[in-house]
Amino acid sequence: MAPIAINEDLTANKRKRDVDEHGKSKRPKRDSHKPVSSNDTGKMTSTILRSEGLVVKLEKRRHRTEKKHGDHALTWKVSKPMGGRIADVDPILTEDEKHLILAYNTSIQVYSTADSLLLRKIQLEEPDVETTPGQIMAICMSPSSPNLVWVASSDGNVWLIDWTNGQGSQTLFTLPCSFLSDMFVEQIKVGTEFRDVPLVSIEQKKKWRILACDVRRSKFRTSKLLLKQTTPISNLRSVQNGYALVASADRNIILGTLKSSTLRHLEELEYEFFTLDCSDEIVCLDVRATDRVHLNQKTQVEAGNEPVLEIVVGCARGAVFFYNDILSQLRRLHSSKGHKGSLQPRKYHWHRKAVHTIKWSRDGHYIISGGSESTLVLWQLDTQKMDFLPHLSATIENIVVSKRGSAYVLHLDDNSVIVLSTAEMKPTTYISGIQTLITPQPLSKDDLVRRIGQYTPDRLIKTPAAVNPVDSSRVHFCVGNGQRLSHSGSGPSTPMIQTVDLTTLQGISKQALTRTNPTDVNMTAKGYAITEPRITGMAYSADGKWLATTDEWQPPTRDINSLEGSPAERREVYLKFWAVSSEDQSLELVSRINAPHYTGRSEPVYGLAADPHAHRFATIGEDGVVRLWEPTIRQRDGVLVKGKQGRQLHSWACSRTIYLQENEEPIDSDAIAVRSSTRGSGAVSFSEDGSTIVCAIGTIHGSAIHVIDTETGKIRNSIDGLITGEIRDIKVLSSSLIVLSDRLVVYDLVSDELLYGVQLRASEDSFGQNVAILTHMAVDQKTSTFAVAVSRGKPGSPFLTSELAVFSPDRSDPEMIHRFPYPITSVVASVGSSGYLVLDSAAQLWSVSEDMDSKSLAFAQPLVDLNLDQVNVEESQEDKPLALLSVQDHEPESGDEMDIDMPDATADGDEAYPAVIPPQKLSELFDTAPAFAMPPIEDMFYQVTKLFSSNPAVSAS
Repeated sequence: MAPIAINEDLTANKRKRDVDEHGKSKRPKRDSHKPVSSNDTGKMTSTILRSEGLVVKLEKRRHRTEKKHGDHALTWKVSKPMGGRIADVDPILTEDEKHLILAYNTSIQVYSTADSLLLRKIQLEEPDVETTPGQIMAICMSPSSPNLVWVASSDGNVWLIDWTNGQGSQTLFTLPCSFLSDMFVEQIKVGTEFRDVPLVSIEQKKKWRILACDVRRSKFRTSKLLLKQTTPISNLRSVQNGYALVASADRNIILGTLKSSTLRHLEELEYEFFTLDCSDEIVCLDVRATDRVHLNQKTQVEAGNEPVLEIVVGCARGAVFFYNDILSQLRRLHSSKGHKGSLQPRKYHWHRKAVHTIKWSRDGHYIISGGSESTLVLWQLDTQKMDFLPHLSATIENIVVSKRGSAYVLHLDDNSVIVLSTAEMKPTTYISGIQTLITPQPLSKDDLVRRIGQYTPDRLIKTPAAVNPVDSSRVHFCVGNGQRLSHSGSGPSTPMIQTVDLTTLQGISKQALTRTNPTDVNMTAKGYAITEPRITGMAYSADGKWLATTDEWQPPTRDINSLEGSPAERREVYLKFWAVSSEDQSLELVSRINAPHYTGRSEPVYGLAADPHAHRFATIGEDGVVRLWEPTIRQRDGVLVKGKQGRQLHSWACSRTIYLQENEEPIDSDAIAVRSSTRGSGAVSFSEDGSTIVCAIGTIHGSAIHVIDTETGKIRNSIDGLITGEIRDIKVLSSSLIVLSDRLVVYDLVSDELLYGVQLRASEDSFGQNVAILTHMAVDQKTSTFAVAVSRGKPGSPFLTSELAVFSPDRSDPEMIHRFPYPITSVVASVGSSGYLVLDSAAQLWSVSEDMDSKSLAFAQPLVDLNLDQVNVEESQEDKPLALLSVQDHEPESGDEMDIDMPDATADGDEAYPAVIPPQKLSELFDTAPAFAMPPIEDMFYQVTKLFSSNPAVSAS
């Protein structure tokens, strides 16, 4: 069959069809001899997206957008963002160690340390698509009230929030500054009362200042200037009710002592400042003050009763400096009787890069530090010995020591927080958010020192994601060892898969799918970072029993300069098939295909798709070949090989090879030489019934779409002219073919007719500079719609815009357009409900669904929104919703304890736990069939009780 070309007279909207004698519409005939010209590309539809991303006329829409289809209206809704990246500030562990307060992008989230569940989310400001919101720079517990938390953001906003009920999320006051770097709240005696005084370091008129803010009765009065200088001020700390103030500025330690201990007004607050030179850039510091103990009367006369001030400093090249009794040494140096000299701190050195965080232990015998080595280091000062807790999952960004000294809180770079017991160094609480790569990249503390091969520019990167068809409450993302791009210089590294529970938005597990070097020696002899493979695609089988993944790796150019050839000739590409456990969804590698597409060298895999009705996968590669992969029963000498518990073992192999070229020959070496500098594109997809494969391939000679019969492997049709530029994706929805390249095209495969097209705007900003564009597409079979996401931005700068549009195949007008404040990195269709899951570059997850869908995804919500934060004994159990019942007993108030022996654990040793059942689990039981076809009521009762009796901790392990 000859290739089909697009008519040039297809304009604006979908063409109206003529009506035959029976009153039915008939399709006009195509003119297959007249292809579309480049000038007619913009005329394919009148609904051209004129916004910065997709091209439809954008009106200001809120979270809900409504489009009428005939006599009924379809309403889509966008949920509030959940998750996000934990800010690089010290977490807060309450004094009773029952709650953990974390700072995210624009919110404060309170977690329960008993079960690691989100108790309350306090939104500070709604994300704005026009401006980038300020990042939270500091959170401090109020010294006067344990229920209040002070919060400061980089744009100068300060909040005073009651974390127990969420009150105070409105800005308390705003400081006029260009940047706020840090804040510390100290309790200072002013007059006859102690008052919370926020000490902030800000940049104002290219000068850096330390201010003391006068806040009385939750109202901002004025601020007192304490210090002004030219270098940036950070690491602001204070001890002994404001007696001493410590900060850092580049290579200097700023130490201030209070001039007068009696203050009638805050305007009288003044400090005497000292500046100490350090031999390296200061990254972090900590200070402690203790009462002075006098051995004899002579020392009492010499030192007085001023407290003993000790400072420990972590530097950018790995050194740790310890200043002991710093105030008395400064007094002797500045006294007339003292000898002239300099301070000589005690130096320790173990870290090979920057010391990201350092803290004092409560007894002062240890200092605790962490960095990019993923190792917690405990320095014993008296014996000069070190203890280590190695092989943590990522770089240690922050360490907090509890007030009791019984726990350490570690914030890691992979968006997780661990609470460790100091006695056994065992984790008692683990909070893991979405660990995908974020863009734009935050500043790393290791970047203070320029190292070889360290520069990695920001990139718009897709995040491979998938949802298991048999478990709609979990989503899987491809992640790396941290949320930052590796400094390897060869692109992003995402060698692992993370499973996220949507009901709690917590990471359940993380498994390596390729080789990794997270905590081993991961540097070359020349100081370069060892590169890791990147997962490029993943897809589940229709029954969720198999997972297919593709990963790719090639050496950096710098490593093969002395060798012949290019990095592409040493590329490694693998296709792997994993058996999915039905119990805990863990993965077991069954088959690994080396170089699934080969032309004298390993070729990239452009697309991976799963058959919706069989155990079969399809891949398309740069060699211009489509391969089908199917499992075979594993045998040895004619005897079936079985695994554990008598399970039948399988091996995956190529069952059919389909050449898209007529000569059925691989691409020759000359073509390989031409393609060495350029890379093509392609995509593959199955039809809904699995009988047809649709693939798109783009080469230097042109692009084409092929329709292939799955059973025979023959090409039934070839279509030209639908692709412009790079192929992003291709999908089949009913009889419609949806092609996403530099434009979006919807084509009817049955009638061979172009339905409509949407042109994406040219990738240039207002200054005429090139702008990167990242597009995604997902298809929802339940609603017969497809979603297209467009994110645009200039590499190395904040992104311009990001939009998601939901289309129907029979209408060129989108049913919904919604703008997002961050670039979209992944879009997948929800399983078991209508709509889509959207992941953005800030590690936030959004749900887009129909408003009237009763089975829409039960997204993660704080426990207070579900009324699960406390149990009211006066409320009867019959009045509670079924999904909100708890099997945990109500704890009596203090003083009302009953003299009854209550066991602390169940018979099998498991602790009591709250049973929180996702609504979709109950929907799967009660909405599977009509009432007359439901199972007996006794069976339904046992199935429901089984949900409430199963331990969530055991099932997630």
